Amino acid sequence: MTIPKRNSLLAVNFVVPLVIGLLIYLTKAERTYVSDALSSFRSVLPTISYPELIRSFACDFLWTYSLFFCLRLSLGESLKGQYNLTVITVTGIVAIILEILQLLKGVPGTFDPWDIVTELIAIAVAFLITTIIERRFKYYEEKSIS
Repeated sequence: MTIPKRNSLLAVNFVVPLVIGLLIYLTKAERTYVSDALSSFRSVLPTISYPELIRSFACDFLWTYSLFFCLRLSLGESLKGQYNLTVITVTGIVAIILEILQLLKGVPGTFDPWDIVTELIAIAVAFLITTIIERRFKYYEEKSIS
C-alpha cells in the first residue's frame, strides 16, 4: 500500500509542529507541565531564552496547527477537502474548550484570551496551507489526465 503524496504533506504538517512545540517546551527557561513530565530529556537539552512571542504563543499556535492537520488527515483521501469547514469548526471548538478549562482549573495551564486569538490564527494559516496543498494536487491530477 502506498501513501498518497497529499497525505504525506498533511502528515508532515501534523508531526513537525508537534516536535517543534515539544522542543520549545523542553528548552525554554520556564518550567512547564510538559518539561516537568519529561525532565530527563530536559536535563540534557540546552536552556534557550526565547523572545516573548515564541515563549508565550508558539506552542499554542503549533499544537492547534497540528490538530487541524491531524483532523484533516483522519478524514481520508476520498474527501479531498470537502469537509474543511468541519475541521475548522472542530479544531476551533477544541482549542476554545481547552482554554476555558484552564480558566476553570479543569486542566493544568494558565488561561490567556490571547491564546485563543493565537489558536484561531493557527487554524486560518492551516486552512490556507491545506487549500494550497489541495489546489496544487488537483492541478497536477488534472494535468496528468489530459
